[in-house]
Amino acid sequence: MLQIIMIVGYLLITASVSVVMNKRAKSSTKSFYTANQGMSVIVVAALLFSEIIAGSGTIGNAANAFTGGISNGVWANWGMSLGCILVIFTVTKFYRAMNEKLGVVTIPEAYAALFDNRVRILMMFIVALVYIIFYSSQAVAASTILGPLLGLDETLTAWLISLFFILVAIVGGMHGAAWMSVLHAVVMCLGVTAVAFAAVRQVGGVSFLMENTPEGTFDIIGDSPMNTLANALGTAISFLASANVTNVIFGARDVRTAKKGLVVAGLVVIPFALMPALTGIAASVCIPDIAPNGALFQMATSMGDLYSGILSMAIIAAIWSTAPTLLLVVAGTATKDFYVPIIRKGNATEKEQLRVSYAVIAIVGILGTWLGMHMGSILDNMLGAFQIRSVVGVVLIAALAWPRVTADAAFWSMLGGGMVSAFWFFSGKPFGIAPLWPGTAVCLAILIPLTLRSKKNKSPGYILYRDAIHSMNHGRDY
Repeated sequence: MLQIIMIVGYLLITASVSVVMNKRAKSSTKSFYTANQGMSVIVVAALLFSEIIAGSGTIGNAANAFTGGISNGVWANWGMSLGCILVIFTVTKFYRAMNEKLGVVTIPEAYAALFDNRVRILMMFIVALVYIIFYSSQAVAASTILGPLLGLDETLTAWLISLFFILVAIVGGMHGAAWMSVLHAVVMCLGVTAVAFAAVRQVGGVSFLMENTPEGTFDIIGDSPMNTLANALGTAISFLASANVTNVIFGARDVRTAKKGLVVAGLVVIPFALMPALTGIAASVCIPDIAPNGALFQMATSMGDLYSGILSMAIIAAIWSTAPTLLLVVAGTATKDFYVPIIRKGNATEKEQLRVSYAVIAIVGILGTWLGMHMGSILDNMLGAFQIRSVVGVVLIAALAWPRVTADAAFWSMLGGGMVSAFWFFSGKPFGIAPLWPGTAVCLAILIPLTLRSKKNKSPGYILYRDAIHSMNHGRDY
């Protein structure tokens, strides 16, 4: 009963934030998707935190650590922490300048400005695929906690939770998602940390764990260094094309605010990622016969209702801060990069765009939840999605560092590398090789020769980008 009271109370507080933000979110699509460029450092960091420490990832961290030790559980999050730093030094000013000069509010729009509309359409499909995979695990992860707690079938619970995500996204928009993330971040940090310390203490401390777990459990690199490296680099590079990253760059008060928020989020994640992993390892010693995905919650439950209630709130906070934002990302891309330019030829009104956005949110919520019920490891699905997305990050870095990169080179390298990465992921990683390596190899094998064929030292997109940077540097933003 204590758990139910804690969770219901928390959900009511969360829902009220979306209701309060309802009017501001629906004033325009710019407000709906970028929060009117009013995000502070704290809000920026919290919104980033919602992608870095998703509820499904937190459960997945514990599950992977339960079966394979620390290295299996932390590198997805640590890779994103590296990604925050990489974003600061590579693409922050690019995205903000494109927003200021051209009014772009989605990643495909930014890529279209640098390359062309073919790349925009390709990016639209890549963003949609990655974020649907990412969203697919959110409701399923939440149902593993709320289903048993409420005495409901987990499948039914997953559908009810997904319905709640859809409503929160439609009602609150990015305003609601951003401010909810502040509350969620605090609850996540306190809750998961408290449970981790209690779990380690329950089994006799870190030294006891190290003596009673298989050799290599606490090895940071793990027994497959190349896959560990792929997880870290793939996740970090994929962050360059993360819609949550662009949301905070577009929505922050200025570039400095966005960069500070990136630093704060990246630093906080490093110690935080260890907490669910330690809990998962403690569960492997204390209750070894359970299913890995239940390690986090069942370890907390074994310590009493208070800890299971605290953990339930923390996981719900993580999922609730992530899932509505993911729906907004896919809806924004479908509306701004497909419906408006292709279906309506640029003639859609603001109200019409909002209606389409709401419909896409509902469709993606249903499709993603169905997909999540038919997929395997939660964390492995996230890592695979990030490695598919990393290919477009490689192309963006290349184009900003090498002015000669053409639209043709960008399109064909993204298409080839993305298809190989997706094939490798859905084929179950043939030969034990992570999707990052074959995807990046094919991407560069196409990008370099096609770029060298260009007779121009600077592409039109690069010239536009430098003009946008010049305008921003002499304006109010930087």
